[in-house]
Amino acid sequence: MATSTRIKFSEFIDLLLARLYDLDREGETAGYFDLNAIKNELKVDIPQRWVWDAGRVLQSRGLADCLFAMGGKAEAVIAGEGRLYVEEEQGTGIIKEYHQQPQNYVIVSGTANQVVVSGEQSSVTQTMTIEQERKPAFDLLKQIEEKLKQDQTLDPGERNDLLADVEMIRGQLRKRDPNRTALAAILEPLSQVSSIGGLIVQLIRLFNP
Repeated sequence: MATSTRIKFSEFIDLLLARLYDLDREGETAGYFDLNAIKNELKVDIPQRWVWDAGRVLQSRGLADCLFAMGGKAEAVIAGEGRLYVEEEQGTGIIKEYHQQPQNYVIVSGTANQVVVSGEQSSVTQTMTIEQERKPAFDLLKQIEEKLKQDQTLDPGERNDLLADVEMIRGQLRKRDPNRTALAAILEPLSQVSSIGGLIVQLIRLFNP
């Protein structure tokens, strides 16, 4: 197989699962694996949008447990059903081909340490990655705070409550998988404040591209 060969979406899903199986078996510590990193080590041509969609399919079929974050980031760990799927070489047939000639599909044999994105050993690195990835959202929060501090229509108690809500949003954004229900509950009343309504709309758009 030549580099950048195109494959079907169904084959990409099977190949992702086969790689998750290998990474799970190689890993010394439990953790979720970055599906984008796995995509980048493959010798096949994969549209970027397929990564998120593939994670959704793996999750819905119970083959893997997946986490999704802003910016199209998707992480996964293989589930028990997924292990059986790979061991029995189910699906499109590409798993069997991968087992027979892995060098045809993988540029460099990955290790768990290269693509692991969560777990005890990588927590500091992951926090930095989240801060950088979500910089536009954090910048908006700073602007929102400044607007609230300058809004003379707010009494001190109301201003402090609103600033506390902003800090809660910041705390959620520092998590790998923010609680969207909690964010929605906080953002809705903030959007009613005239001085920051436009900035809140921009923030919501970042959550729902």
